[in-house]
Amino acid sequence: MSAIITNKFRLDATERFVDSMSNDTYYLGLGRPHAWLDANGLADENNPDVPAENDYTTNTAWENMYAMKKIEGNDVIYATPRNLWVSGTSYGEYDDRDVNIEGKEYYVITDNNNVYICLQSAGTSTRNPDLTGVQTSGIIDNTSYDGYMWKYLYTVPVDTGSKFLTQSFIPVQYLTAQPDPGADTALLNQWAVQDSAVDGAIYNIKVSAVGTGYTSAPTLVVKGDGTGCTATATVSGGNISGVTIVNAGSGYTKATIEITGGSGSGGVVRPVIGPKGGFGADPRQELRTHYIAINKVFNGSENGDIPSVNDFRQIALVKNPVDASTTNVAATNAYNVTKSLVVSGGAFAADAEVIGTDTGSKAIVVEHDSVNGIVYYVQNEDTGFGVFNADNDLLRLSSATTGGQDITSVVAPKINHYSGDIVFLENRTPVSRGADQIETIRLVIAF
Repeated sequence: MSAIITNKFRLDATERFVDSMSNDTYYLGLGRPHAWLDANGLADENNPDVPAENDYTTNTAWENMYAMKKIEGNDVIYATPRNLWVSGTSYGEYDDRDVNIEGKEYYVITDNNNVYICLQSAGTSTRNPDLTGVQTSGIIDNTSYDGYMWKYLYTVPVDTGSKFLTQSFIPVQYLTAQPDPGADTALLNQWAVQDSAVDGAIYNIKVSAVGTGYTSAPTLVVKGDGTGCTATATVSGGNISGVTIVNAGSGYTKATIEITGGSGSGGVVRPVIGPKGGFGADPRQELRTHYIAINKVFNGSENGDIPSVNDFRQIALVKNPVDASTTNVAATNAYNVTKSLVVSGGAFAADAEVIGTDTGSKAIVVEHDSVNGIVYYVQNEDTGFGVFNADNDLLRLSSATTGGQDITSVVAPKINHYSGDIVFLENRTPVSRGADQIETIRLVIAF
């Protein structure tokens, strides 16, 4: 027995996730301030641990996490792999029967951030589709130059590009309403493309068998559930060498092409039927956009809400975490996710291991706010998960044998650990943070 999960399923899952942003609350978490270790317990920062799909991994991520920031609706967009148009490159073409369409570069983005889908290809592309200029209806026929035919889909708006365009992915959006007349030209052009898209048009007819004995061009008759498609054949050396579309027609979901005349036999051609709604009606569909891109900016301490002087090696996407003070789903912009101790003086550097002299509880310092006397910390399997005691413990470095600072209060995290769901986790090499530094976190998640 054989089966597939269709692209429609993946697109639907992607759309449901994006739509859930308005119903659920997502936060981007930063964690793992301490070094990655090799099998011998030595620092190995170039080889982060590979996350496993189990509860241990997510539970450990909660213990490693020290900061999170809310993801807003404009921090998320659909995305698809980036194929840059480069002269001399061979591109694939859209084909409704292609069994590996996602394995081909059948669409491109140009240096002007215009996105085109290839309707017909032949060898290498040498004429930039931008030379024709933005064309919101019809096609760009470069077949007389390099054998390529393109359809303009949209232009990535400047602000969208600066936030989401990367070397590997391009942002994709579907416009649900007509933009205001004064909107970005890119949006106006995309709306024009969506509005003028032709459902079930046939822009390409492929030669499956060239036949033999043709002394003149045979007549082609398109038969199907649509209307208006007409085409002519070209003959060379007794064979059908190509087909030219005269009228693309509309409304086709199925079609065959009858070949008559020309004195030959054995020729077979088949139509390539455009997607439902037509090319450009919803670029998420024809670009098979089952990816989402997330862009979130962490600005220093976020006005004192999160630690800012340590590095991070782990990024988590957390759905519906719970605010410990309200017991409701978190709503504040940013949270410090660490446990903390209020201590009387001392100096505790980031990443230092500290110990409570009475309980023997150990922890790793994330940040020491010496002004307010607060030590923010995380714990892991190496330190154990002991609980500090504000009545008897003194806090000192694990390497010290005497002295310590009074612990006057033990404070629980502002977010309930293990609440909500960690739906994505990525381990990275260390990224440094600073109070006067801005980090832009970009993620792409495939569905």
